[in-house]
Amino acid sequence: MDKDLIEEQQLVCEEFDSSYNAVKETDLVAIAVHTLNKEPVVGLRKALDPQDNVAWYIYGGELEEGDDFFEIITVKELFEVFPDALPYLALAEGYRFMIDSDDYEDVWKAE
Repeated sequence: MDKDLIEEQQLVCEEFDSSYNAVKETDLVAIAVHTLNKEPVVGLRKALDPQDNVAWYIYGGELEEGDDFFEIITVKELFEVFPDALPYLALAEGYRFMIDSDDYEDVWKAE
């Protein structure tokens, strides 16, 4: 991870009252790549699933059911697939973000 991205992640965590959770390029995220053309794009951080080692789930539009909705990629691959999500990945468990192409941003902790 480059220094600028780490600083940006730290600022996002500070702005939204989250602890900072360092992210490695080898960490895994579940992403519905086929939905990223829909808005808004939503990300949610759950407790780390020990089965697949995934904490972040990212999708566009509406969340759908099905085993093939998400694919598992590394944070390094996310740089190429959807870099707009990277600033939010250090947020703590329970946080969500919602963004769109018009610079809309909402970040909150689900209770």
